[in-house]
Amino acid sequence: MKNFKILMYISLVLLSIVSCTKENIEEPEVIDPIIELVETSHNALVAQVNTDGGLDLGCFSIDLPFDLTVDGIVSTIGSIEDFEAALTDAGETAEIDFIYPIDITYEDGETAVVADGMELGEAFSVCIPDTGWIDGGFPAYVINVENSCYTQVYPVTLTDLEGNSVVVEDETAFIEALANNDILFFEFPLTLLDENGEEVTAENDEELFELFFECEGTHPPCDSIPYTGGGFACYSLGFPLGVIQIDADGNETTVILEDEDDLNNNLLNGNIIGFAYPLTLIDEEGNEVVVNSEEEMEAAFFECGGFGGPSDPSAILLLSGDVASGGACYDIQYPVNYMLPDETETETASNLEEFSDAIFSNTGGFIIQLEFPVDVVLATDNSTLTLNNLDELLSLLEECQ
Repeated sequence: MKNFKILMYISLVLLSIVSCTKENIEEPEVIDPIIELVETSHNALVAQVNTDGGLDLGCFSIDLPFDLTVDGIVSTIGSIEDFEAALTDAGETAEIDFIYPIDITYEDGETAVVADGMELGEAFSVCIPDTGWIDGGFPAYVINVENSCYTQVYPVTLTDLEGNSVVVEDETAFIEALANNDILFFEFPLTLLDENGEEVTAENDEELFELFFECEGTHPPCDSIPYTGGGFACYSLGFPLGVIQIDADGNETTVILEDEDDLNNNLLNGNIIGFAYPLTLIDEEGNEVVVNSEEEMEAAFFECGGFGGPSDPSAILLLSGDVASGGACYDIQYPVNYMLPDETETETASNLEEFSDAIFSNTGGFIIQLEFPVDVVLATDNSTLTLNNLDELLSLLEECQ
């Protein structure tokens, strides 16, 4: 059965999600499975339910028992086996759907009642994919207030694994496109609306990750090194790896993630607060580098061959702790001075946009040398701190929470 997060279909429009407490469910009674005839339609979401250990559909599961209509014949589904048998008997061309309302349970234990197929489609469409990241690109899903501090701006261009593109004009078309493709990715540039209704644009998947890290409760797993959607600098991450999460009781716990799919899904769901060391990095030649702390991660970052050249990484490290650029430590006080390689004149960045452009304008690596001192305003108490050198910057980043 195909993965429930990648394929979905709903032919209804104006989708909305309902969040409420699930009603008490009585044990299913043994009855004749054919209980009535109803008018039916095809809802391909039924076929996307994953039956490995439950009846999962995206980031939630369908609670038992529920009624299912197949070609107008309604049956009561009381177990996973009942559901699998109903799909097997129905065949590929059957008109099939749930009988609403149905109860669902989210991964965090929250429950809801879904009133109709419109609400089911909306709930499914905002689930952050847990597959597709390994295939490359940024797997497409509906971005709105249910899963982000941003909302989607239409039209949106989506691309499949073969490079074919489709333009969707609204949310309904977005969902229908996802339903008819094995997997779709966002095509960049991608425009979103922030909480103030202002447009922000991501030019690639790395910039989209950076935007999402600006949302409250979502941040990269390593404070002082920029995460690029799969790795750091010239390193990729070795799996499985351990991450630190906060459990339902507010306690820190270590969770093992098996692959990049798991990592990106958990990052975007705001479940990760840091890495559990030791951590294995893999360089561009396939060699493993084991780091035992964030300090060792920084050291490996400095030695990374992909960021050599005449300048050091202090500028990007400064940017990584800046609240405006997705960090959590301080606000950089502009102007900031830097020098280009092979130049003797000092350049000045007057704001975040100018500073970011200077750092990332050369895809071959860092092209600027940050000039100290640099003033920052600490997020903890709004006091101003002057950083006089790279060591003071690293010390501050180590303390940053």
